[in-house]
Amino acid sequence: MAPAAAASEPPASAEGGLASSAAPASSEAPASSEAPASRDLSPEEVAALLDKSGGADRVRPYDFTSQRVHRTELPMLEIVGKSFAERATGILSSLLNREVRIEWGSVESLKAAETQASLPTPGTVAVMRVKPLTGAALVCVEPVLLLALLDAFFGGSGRPPPELSAAAAPAAQRFLALLLKSLSAGWTAAWAPVSAVELELARLETNPRLLNLGGPLETVIAMRMTGEFAATSGRIDWLLPESMLLPIKESLGSEAGKSPARKQQAWAPIIGASLKDAELEVRAVLAQAKISLRELVCLNPGDIIPIDPPQEADLLVGEVPVRRGRFGVSQGRNALKILPGGPA
Repeated sequence: MAPAAAASEPPASAEGGLASSAAPASSEAPASSEAPASRDLSPEEVAALLDKSGGADRVRPYDFTSQRVHRTELPMLEIVGKSFAERATGILSSLLNREVRIEWGSVESLKAAETQASLPTPGTVAVMRVKPLTGAALVCVEPVLLLALLDAFFGGSGRPPPELSAAAAPAAQRFLALLLKSLSAGWTAAWAPVSAVELELARLETNPRLLNLGGPLETVIAMRMTGEFAATSGRIDWLLPESMLLPIKESLGSEAGKSPARKQQAWAPIIGASLKDAELEVRAVLAQAKISLRELVCLNPGDIIPIDPPQEADLLVGEVPVRRGRFGVSQGRNALKILPGGPA
């Protein structure tokens, strides 16, 4: 065990050439005997916040609901859905060598808890990744439609079996994976006007209760479609978490030929600008030496620990090196000259 002994560590400034090492005077606030203040705002504080006469230039209104996606704000999502339905009609008809129709329905905004409760059990739900968007989308195919398509795929008439629980069988699940793989190219092409995305199957789930759609109050955007084959029809729902669509909200909110809606000022630039005015304590370790524990306990006042004078030293904020500097003297004080090259 070899603790390090550090020489004097004068603070340095990142501005200009040489920075004085004079330590700022420190003062400690007198301890207060009063009880901690309540976390609730006092009537005077509330009145000050509502007063528009003072500090009005620093107060900027911000609508937090602008960070939520609503179906009425997504005209491009309906266009994408209609385009995909047309492409899916051709893809599935070619796959089965029989006519299949996929009709576009609507875009709906739903609560995650209500959506999950409405899914049939056992069900036919696919968990999909829509790269590069974060999160997972769900594709729900009504069992009666999936079984009708499965029957036709193996040469049958397209009549589903009376027991719809067969949709959870391994053969039906493999067929669903085949359908989604075939539809992935159509999905990518339909989304091309909005964003370059790629569809990938993550897993299949027969028990919707085991799915994670977010918190009970989270919002899910549902793209509803209806599939028709022979005498059978069933619903196909694409469920997209609201958080997944936030990065492309502006693109989804502007139709082709129309300018996008005015984007509200984001918090990040405001907070970033404010952080630049924050004061930081910087320090530079000018030298270090290693001695053994035996030598340490034997030290007496007046003993000397030899160190080598440094040529360069790191400028630290806490324990994080932010700049590299050269040690020197300025106006009779130890100083650090910041060197080019960015952070250490």
